[in-house]
Order: sequence, then C-alpha cells, then structure tokens
Amino acid sequence: MIKAADQALAELDSEIKANLAAPRADTPTFLADALIRLREIPFSVDPARRVECLLGIAQQYCHQGQHVFSGVEPAALAVMVATDLGDPSLRRKSLTFQGILLSQTNNPGDALLALQEALELAESLNDSAGVAIVWNSLGGAFYDAALYLDARQCYERAALLAAGIHLQYVHSAALTNAATCCLHTREYDEGIEKILAAISAMPAPESPSLALARVLAEGTFTRLLLATGSVKEAAVRAQLAKEFASKARAIQADISAACSEGLVEVYSGLGDIGLSRGMQALEKARQVKPSLRETLLAMVQANEQAGRPERALALHRELTLHIRKAQHENIVRHQELHLKQLESNDEAQFPPHLLEEKDAELTQKIVEQTFGTRQGRLLEQMAFTAEMRDDPTGEHCYRVARLAALLAKEHGATPQTCAMIELAARLHDIGKVGIPDTLMQKVSLLSDGERQILETHAKTGAELLSRTKVSYGALAEDIARHHHERWDGNGYPDGISGSAIPLAARVVAVCDVYDAMTHEKAYRRALSSEEAVAEIARGRALQFDPKLIDLFGPMILRLRAEHSDLDTFLGQAARQTALTVARQKIAESLAKPIDTGDAGQRMVPSERDSPSLVRP
Repeated sequence: MIKAADQALAELDSEIKANLAAPRADTPTFLADALIRLREIPFSVDPARRVECLLGIAQQYCHQGQHVFSGVEPAALAVMVATDLGDPSLRRKSLTFQGILLSQTNNPGDALLALQEALELAESLNDSAGVAIVWNSLGGAFYDAALYLDARQCYERAALLAAGIHLQYVHSAALTNAATCCLHTREYDEGIEKILAAISAMPAPESPSLALARVLAEGTFTRLLLATGSVKEAAVRAQLAKEFASKARAIQADISAACSEGLVEVYSGLGDIGLSRGMQALEKARQVKPSLRETLLAMVQANEQAGRPERALALHRELTLHIRKAQHENIVRHQELHLKQLESNDEAQFPPHLLEEKDAELTQKIVEQTFGTRQGRLLEQMAFTAEMRDDPTGEHCYRVARLAALLAKEHGATPQTCAMIELAARLHDIGKVGIPDTLMQKVSLLSDGERQILETHAKTGAELLSRTKVSYGALAEDIARHHHERWDGNGYPDGISGSAIPLAARVVAVCDVYDAMTHEKAYRRALSSEEAVAEIARGRALQFDPKLIDLFGPMILRLRAEHSDLDTFLGQAARQTALTVARQKIAESLAKPIDTGDAGQRMVPSERDSPSLVRP
C-alpha cells in the first residue's frame, strides 16, 4: 500500500514538472486534478516530495495568470507540511512562494510577513541563493503595493547578491524589476542602464518562463526608451518582445508584446493603428486579470500621447473599478481561507477547557471572535499598506484613529465606544486600495475627473467593509463612507449634513484633516499645529461639527503640553504591529553589508525555485 502511494506521488511529481516545462492547453484543469490526486495520497508518504508538488502547482497557477488565487492554498499547504517536516530549507522556499502568491492576490501585509520570515530563515541557513531570491520577492511585494522606492531597494539588493554568487537568472530578473520601478519613479536614464545590464545577463530563453521574463524585460525597455524620446530604439525592443512572446506560450507574454508594439506605433505618429492594437491587447487582458492593471496603464499612456485625454480618463475609471473589484473578491476569498484554516485547526486555536465544554454555541462564538480578530488584522494591513503610498510611514490611519478616540472621549463617549472608534477609524481610508497609484502619487494637481476618481475611495471603503465580519464593521463602514461629508452638506459621497452625518464620522473628519495638514505633501508644506487648529476653526459649522471644534482646539493644546512628540504618541500602535516590525527587520537587513556567504553550500536554484521572478 505504502509502495503504491509512493509511486503515485512520484508519477504526479513527474507530471507536474513536465507541465511546467511544456504547459498543456488544459493546464488549469490538470492542476485542479493534480491537487485532488495529491489529497488522496497519505501525508505520511514522502512529505518533502509533497511540498515540491504543491509548490509546482502553485507556481504554474501563478505563471498561467488566469487563476492566480488558486495557487494560494497549495502554497499555504506547502508551508504547513514543510513546518511539520522540520526542514528549514523547504520552509524557506515555501514561505517565499506563499509570499509571492499573497502579494499577487492583494494581500501585501501577509505577503511581507511571510517573506520577512523566509529572509530570516535563508540568512540563518547561510543560503546566499535563497537570500537573493527572497530579496527579489520582497521587492515584488512592495511593488504590488505601489511602494516603488522600497521595491527598488530590495531588487537592487537581490541583484548585488545574485551577481556575487553568479546566480544569473535572479540577477537579471532583479535588475529588470528595478528598472520597472525606475519607470514608475520617472528615473528613466537610470532605468535604461539597469535594463541593459539585465538583458545582457539573461540566459538564453530556452523555456517558457525564461521567454516570458525576456518579453517583460523588453516591454520595460520599450517604455523607458519612449519616455526619453528614443522611438526608433523602442521599436527595435518591441519587435524583440514580439519574437520572444511566441516562445513563451503564455497569454501574458502576448499581451505585453502587443502593448509594446502599440505604444511604439502611437509614439511614431500611427495613433489609430497603435490604439487599435492596444485595445486588442486590452480585450485579452480583461480575461487575464493579473495583466489588466499594467495593460490599462499602458493604454492610459497611449491615449494621453495620442491627445485623447477623455479616453485616458475613461480607462483610469476602468482601472479603478478593476482594482476595487479585485480587492473585494480577494478579501472575501482570503476570509474564506482563514475560516477554513480555523475549522480544520480548531483544537490548536482554542483553549482545551472551552472545547471540553462541547458547547456548540460557545465554540461558534469563539470561532467568530478569532476569525474577526484575524480579519481585523488583515484589514488593518491593507489600510496600512494603502496609506504608505501617501505617507511613507503608513502611520496616518493610526494617528487619526487614536486622536479620534481621544476626541470622542472629550465628547462624552464611553471607554468601550472610544475603543471601538479607534479600531474602526484605522480603516477610514481603506478605500484607497481601489485608487490607482498613478493618481495617489501624482505630484501635480489632479484634474476634475481625476479628483472624482480619488473621491470614490469613501464609497469604495464602505462597500468593502460591508462584506466583513469584524465586530466593529458597521461602525467602520459609517466612518469610511462619511468622513468626507461636511456639516453644511457640501461633502461627499452622499452630501448629507449636520447630525445626519454619523457622530463617529464627524469625529474622524476633524482628526483626519488635522493630521493631513500637519504633515508634508508633495504639493504643499506641513502646517504647524497652531496653524492647523486655526484653519480647522475657520471650518466651524461649515465643514465641521461646531461642538467638536470647540472641544478639539483645547484638547490639542493639552496633548502637546503632555507629549513632546505628539506624532510618536499618536502613532504608537502602528509601530507595534507585526507588519511594522517586519518592515523594520527588512530595513535592518538592507542596512547590513553585502555577504554572499558560501555559495557552494547550497545547490544553485533554477527558475523553478520561485514562481514569478520578473514583475509584469
């Protein structure tokens, strides 16, 4: 029996590897069937090989593009099996895969936590190759959260480490990714320098994965050249992308190559032809969700270049809707996975004396509370990472929440209500996860149309929170939806006025504006506390609840007298979160001198050791 199971596992592993090298037309069906077959094999049979099978399945879901979320569960299972096996090397590899899949399914907080743990493991094992791969993956998690400066630092670290141990594939991928960050930060000349180095270091594209990496690299090169006005050179790179796409055998490669070719045609004066080609790529991308974001951004750029700002704005609206829908879907699916884990591991999650009571109602309540706590953490991580695009510390939502709890106390709220307001207010800007970073990080003033898109974050946040199961969900929904309403009725999204605005939202509105005013933005200086309080006072009975304004000024004076650094006091909770601790550890690792270790201690990994080294 054991021998037959072992043979079945070996055969399945062989089939998964063969499909990775030469993907079948029915790959999604094959992978789903492979998972079913894997579940039928006892866990006691060759757990290390089981981990490799799970990671092979997760990687192929990631590579295919259409079903990325389907890879989240096998990656999580791989982490569990590797942990039970007690193999730190396999656990590092599994955590890396898990981090990448979580990042690509809009869960950057948990992704960074998984990858930071993978980094610690790789460093403790003196696994230089593993460290380089994890740094590249950390860059990907920051990139997916639109934190391009953080991402670039991680990518550059990965490139240096990989170069030191002659890990060619990771070296070239990390340089490509760093160049893509330069595209977003408008450092075009530096980006061109990096992409040239990346392409020269790339191995021959003999597999679909390597061919896809080359297509994406040529696409980045094309856009960098167009940004510097080098249209003829860009045309050469776009043609190369088209040639390599035929070898990649992936729709993601076809979409990227078509976007590159279409952009070149638009910049060459062939607007109608280029836009038509780009729209054909966009139609494909609408079926392959992971490619849609970058394709829409490319088409926004093409239409702006072609002098069609209204069409560009319409595409920006579509991008906003896409991001919003993806966030909603992924939050629900991550919730389902969390609940599934709770149900399958309840004895590990709950105190034995409670389980011994065998009280079904009590046990269900504990499940809901534990699940609610996990989901609250997930939501806070999402709000935190969304905020970091505007505030590098990410502490704005926590400072506002603490200040709101204090103002609610001044207003006479009970301690329990104040605590609930603080938790709920941390999510007031969670709707910003649905706003394209091209608008969130725009340094110039927004157009009226762009501002309308930005203002949708209030309604988006409320809709997102309406589908959650945390105890303070209804309160958080009210705050997210109404914290930009005005006392005089001229706010958004509903234009309600006075006491029709929920009290918690009125409280957060005052604290939100104060914190925004007292911190520097790309388009203005930070106001002093006195200036901000005076400006807010001018909004009494216009923008803000007059009673709250009368309480707010004296409260700020008292807080400033009690705390030499008010920001430190208000943001204390943010610095205690697991995500902040992980980011701090990542920063400390970045500050360490480069050490490639003993590369000979470990087998140099192939492209199969990471599911997605190059960013789309």
